[in-house]
Amino acid sequence: MTSNDPLLQPYQLKHLTLKNRVMSTSHEPAYSEDGMPKQRYRLYHAEKAKGGMALTMTAGSAIVSRDSPAAFGNLHVYDDRIVPWLAELADACHEHDCKVMIQITHLGRRTGWNKADWLPVLSASPVREPAHRAFPKTIEDWDIERIVADYASAAQRCQAAGLDGIEFESYGHLMDGFWSPATNHRDDEF
Repeated sequence: MTSNDPLLQPYQLKHLTLKNRVMSTSHEPAYSEDGMPKQRYRLYHAEKAKGGMALTMTAGSAIVSRDSPAAFGNLHVYDDRIVPWLAELADACHEHDCKVMIQITHLGRRTGWNKADWLPVLSASPVREPAHRAFPKTIEDWDIERIVADYASAAQRCQAAGLDGIEFESYGHLMDGFWSPATNHRDDEF
């Protein structure tokens, strides 16, 4: 029996046809293990797929660069080891005709220098981040080039794993630091 309820009707999203309009947006359940979406993480999304969801979005802010240390149990999409884990997750959801997308980011000043590899926190300008209390280093041109390449590499890993799409997280993160005059005091092209 088909329903006339718009929520249960298919939806065309660019190249994807979603079986209905029920989705789970990106959020971080903190189920990762060593930055990888292992069994608990996979099962969390697979259960939503079994329930009839058309799209599940993983990772509230999967990190694209080693100098963006995880603050919330984020996934490490900068690490090649993530590909088979993401592939298992995607396959488990695809079995139930549920598409899978991921949210990727560079946390910028929204993390701490004292996490992971103790690399400096980066931002457009050295403006302290109020929630995490980080004092960022002004990002340099070579950092920008490297991080743009990190985004591309992360996207390639996600594509290789069979994910259906990517969302860029910017709010409060590195990208947003360039957009806001409150955090971008630069006088160069950026």
